[in-house]
Amino acid sequence: MVNTPYDDVKPTPGSTGNSYEWMLDIGLGTTPGTPNWKNVPDFTGFNPNANPKYKDSTTYAHKGQTAQSKTGEDFSAQFNVMGIKDSQGEFQPELVAFFEAGDATGEDNILPYRYYHATSGVLAYQGTASVKWSRVNTGNDDLELFQIELTGQGDRKKIPNPNKAGGGA
Repeated sequence: MVNTPYDDVKPTPGSTGNSYEWMLDIGLGTTPGTPNWKNVPDFTGFNPNANPKYKDSTTYAHKGQTAQSKTGEDFSAQFNVMGIKDSQGEFQPELVAFFEAGDATGEDNILPYRYYHATSGVLAYQGTASVKWSRVNTGNDDLELFQIELTGQGDRKKIPNPNKAGGGA
């Protein structure tokens, strides 16, 4: 093994990434297998989590050491959406879709989603999730924010990045 001398360690050249470079779409007015993707522009604090699930795959060949095999994952995401009202006082359609799904049960509680990095082609995922929503700010002079929680239905998968050439939008 060759070690890199400390004096040779330099910062990676290039520009730093920004937390706001993520995009989120939800499927509205879907037909079977073909979501009509609608971007959610007014979200913040996006925190997707894919926690792996493992099964013990230890055999005698491991000579007393454990072995684990990834068999799936538990996906969830939490984020806030700013409530933006139109001239009739109605919230934006994507926030209304979160409200409607969150208030429903069964299949009506599930929305298709996809999220992806605006500039990096390797970070793009799609799946379906049940929806829960709650209010964030309740002060007399606070902006209206709603927390959205997505709980995956076991089908999150990597996809071609829709924001990159050839990925479609």
